[in-house]
Amino acid sequence: MDYKKLNTFNQLCGQELFDTVGLSLYEAFAVDKVIIGSVHDDNEGVHILSSCFQGERGEKSYFPLINVPENQVVELCQRVIIPNALEQAYPLYTNQHVESAETYVGIPLYARNQQLVGVLSCIFKRRFDSVDALCEFCETFTGYLGHEVGYETLLMRQSQLQWQLEEGQRVAKVGSWIWNLQEEYFEWSKEVYRIYDIKDESVLPTLSLLSALIHPEDREWVLDTLHRSIESDAVNYNLVHRVQLWDGTIKYLRKRAEVLRDSQGKAIEMRGTVHDVTDVYQISAKLNKASRQLTTTFNSVDEGIWEFDLERRELATSAKFWHLLGREKPKEGDDLEAWLSCIVEEDRDEGVDYFDRFIQQQHASVFQFEFRLKPCSRVAVDGNECWLTVKGSIVARDENGKPTKVAGIQRDITHTVEAKRQLDRAQVVFDNTSECILITDKHNKIISVNRAFEETTGYREKELLGLSPSILSSGIHDAKYYHSLWHNLNRYGHWKGEVWNRRKNGEIYPEEISINVIRDDNEEIINFVAVFRDISHWKKAEEQLTFFAYKDPLTGLVNRRSFVQRVKKHISSIDDKRAQTFSLLFIDMDDFKSLNDLYGHDFGDKVLVHIASCLKRVFPVADDICRYGGDEFCVLLPETTSGAARVWGQQVVDSVAEAFVLDDIEVNTTVSIGISTYPESGETHTELLKNADYAMYNMKGQGRNGICQYDSALQSDYIEKLKMRDRLKKAISDELLTVYYQPVVDAKTGQISRFEALIRWIDEIEGSISPAEFIPVAERYGLIRPLGDFVLHQVCRDLKQLHQFGFSDVTISLNRSVKEFISSNGLPPIWDTIESYGLPLNAIIVEITESTASSESSDIQSLLSSFKQKGIEIALDDFGTGFSSLSSIVELRPNIIKIDRSFIEGIDKQENRTLVSLIIDLSHKLGIQVVAEGVETRKQLNILREMNCHFVQGFFYSPAVPFSNCISILEGQLLGQALAKQVRK
Repeated sequence: MDYKKLNTFNQLCGQELFDTVGLSLYEAFAVDKVIIGSVHDDNEGVHILSSCFQGERGEKSYFPLINVPENQVVELCQRVIIPNALEQAYPLYTNQHVESAETYVGIPLYARNQQLVGVLSCIFKRRFDSVDALCEFCETFTGYLGHEVGYETLLMRQSQLQWQLEEGQRVAKVGSWIWNLQEEYFEWSKEVYRIYDIKDESVLPTLSLLSALIHPEDREWVLDTLHRSIESDAVNYNLVHRVQLWDGTIKYLRKRAEVLRDSQGKAIEMRGTVHDVTDVYQISAKLNKASRQLTTTFNSVDEGIWEFDLERRELATSAKFWHLLGREKPKEGDDLEAWLSCIVEEDRDEGVDYFDRFIQQQHASVFQFEFRLKPCSRVAVDGNECWLTVKGSIVARDENGKPTKVAGIQRDITHTVEAKRQLDRAQVVFDNTSECILITDKHNKIISVNRAFEETTGYREKELLGLSPSILSSGIHDAKYYHSLWHNLNRYGHWKGEVWNRRKNGEIYPEEISINVIRDDNEEIINFVAVFRDISHWKKAEEQLTFFAYKDPLTGLVNRRSFVQRVKKHISSIDDKRAQTFSLLFIDMDDFKSLNDLYGHDFGDKVLVHIASCLKRVFPVADDICRYGGDEFCVLLPETTSGAARVWGQQVVDSVAEAFVLDDIEVNTTVSIGISTYPESGETHTELLKNADYAMYNMKGQGRNGICQYDSALQSDYIEKLKMRDRLKKAISDELLTVYYQPVVDAKTGQISRFEALIRWIDEIEGSISPAEFIPVAERYGLIRPLGDFVLHQVCRDLKQLHQFGFSDVTISLNRSVKEFISSNGLPPIWDTIESYGLPLNAIIVEITESTASSESSDIQSLLSSFKQKGIEIALDDFGTGFSSLSSIVELRPNIIKIDRSFIEGIDKQENRTLVSLIIDLSHKLGIQVVAEGVETRKQLNILREMNCHFVQGFFYSPAVPFSNCISILEGQLLGQALAKQVRK
């Protein structure tokens, strides 16, 4: 044994000392297992600080002092030696430390205060007889070893206490802090970092950091309280405030602190805690919210609450109880009798009898019955009978178990009863609808089918319940088809398409099917619903449609696409353009829309069939006749000059003009025809059709019911319109147009109410061009929207200037074409433009002509309705010239109607005067303002005044003038009013 090595133990400490001792014992005495352990405070276990097995370091661990030899060392506080049979005495112990053991030597270890702090255990696999030498060897270092074990034990206890403190702070959400006021530094516990959500604990706490985290609304008073508590013991630093973390999170913190002072009373240190009470505040807020909700629920609950004392025969009720009955709670008297008197006699007798049986049959837990109210009590909103239900249970019994009180609710179930009736009706619809319906559960197993399904497929419902719809599969569709079907169902919740299925008799048939996924409130699938119909007859019809792909199904004539191909083919077959010629007739019915409006589209279709028959009688080759679209027809005349084409066209005009009887109605029709001839009118099918169409429209402009040949003169007129279009386009873009204004005057006072804006164009080439010329060009070539937009902006600028001059009550009306609204071309709506100038929406009045508004679609009516909802007034111009003036008032609901000047010019005539008077009277009753246009004489004005016409407009007061004159007119009006007041004084 090298005893010199022992002198080195006192030069070591901690783990190095423990490992050296273990290795030395193995080298000196061949100790198989050396354990140096620290005894737990309660002497219940040992923490292994170091273990050495045959010279190799082992793992640190812990074992309880139960059935181990170390227990004797701790209890006796002295050396324990077990010379042999250790494995028999402590089998579990030896299995844990060595495979087998014979001898054990345990030596107690003491700290400097002579307190037992640990055990040195030596375990031998073989019998060891040199125990005295071993003990003598150990005595040289056990004292120092005990001191080190005691020190390590203290460190362990300190670490454990620190962990317990931090864990306690974490669980309680309470952090501690110290503020050294002299050296001006902070110390925070880990929990404070967590409370403030500061991830980096190396961040040094400072007062500025603390201030930054305080909520801005609380910062001033919190810091003020902090400083005042330092200055005076009279201020207690105990408060709750909000903090705002870096991510915006709001927390509520409770802070408590005490100030330490020196002998002179100077504050030297501040110690305190931070408690995260956010959860408490949130819970409190939730409780308050829940309390409010509970109160609200009780006050707004739909049920009436009642309690009946069986011994006293007294009925106690809530206010809602009587509200459901449609009467007030009786102030005096028997509430029970008052309640029973509201019930239909038949239901009342049944209910009383049922209640008595409920009380007697004490095993019944719930009393419930439904009843009807007498009509004198309350009637449902829809006029039907009211249904209520009373539900209750026994809430109190006497000492013998006999019921003494019953309590419950009263509920209005009128809607429930009606819903059940509707469900019953729905079931009738389900069973009797012509559509086949199949319903499956979430596993796609059939749970219901209707009668139409049974009739179509041949299967009965009972045969299919629990089966998959695949039983209907025809085998025609592959797996990919069904994969796509299920993909759409899962992704979109529905699928629609065609499926070939098989009937019970084996017949395969096509069906159009729609499948929808039904989900519950949690978005979980509960059903699949398939609705389908047998489309076998549709498929047959499809074959017929294929046959008529190039035919018009109504008239049997060639359709447009086929006709165009025929014309193109004819052009390509021409070898000599000069020698060969042909013509096209473009035929359009005159005023066909009126027939549709008067007698319906079915009647109109019959008229079209009649026209087609006329054309077939005139022209020998039916395939040369085309229904081009709507009420338009085209005819190809091979090898026909323009003169000959005119002869053919006249035959069409004469044939169509012959009156005929249809559905007992005599019908008179006319057509307008345009002719184009190859190659003078064009060399392509596009040019020929376009020019024939233009010639037809030119005929309509000349009065209809005739023929127009597209020639050089017409072409010249066409070119002139194109030139006007280009000049107008430039005039709009360069703002070369001018807006004039004509006053609209109060008929009684003569005061100007508003102005009407009228567009004027002084062209540098043509000079002054009438709106009657360039407005149709603008509408035909798509310039009407920018033209209207120009006028709108100019009017808004001028009106803004008028308001700035003090005439804030003045409004301006402007004419807008209905075509502007149909195609907006991406321009902003009128109300956005008006508001962009800072004008109120009611400062602009939109005028549209009655005839064009009535002839357009219902979309225009919807748009005009949206104008009025915004506050923009609508004026119906040229009133009386439309097809049905009264109907236009009902459909368009204008704010203003303007009686056309044609009625005012002839107001001397009795029929005109009567008509104008009727319009004014009707407008008064409907709350619509009336403006009479074209007033030019005093006599006309006086007549209109007698009729109580609201406003007049015309040359009698003023023509349309430039904007500068408007200001002069208004200023003159103000001057006249002032002079009138002066005269009255």
